[in-house]
Amino acid sequence: MKPIDIDADCQFLKDAKTNNQMAMWNLITSRSAVKLWTKGIKPSRHWRITDVKNYFGMNGNAETLLTKLETLLTVLREDE
Repeated sequence: MKPIDIDADCQFLKDAKTNNQMAMWNLITSRSAVKLWTKGIKPSRHWRITDVKNYFGMNGNAETLLTKLETLLTVLREDE
């Protein structure tokens, strides 16, 4: 498994330290929204992929971001 390139000062890691349930909720919903975006469907009117990139501290196109989010979710589920 490849290491995940994530900004150490991102909001996701801050949320994971203080409220792990909210961080996991954001990860799961963001993963499904990015999955829709890769198929050409905008999840909601105000949704932007840039917001997901900033929250998770990641970069790349939609497919790369989806792979990183799925890897992150897999790693976090194994820790539970």
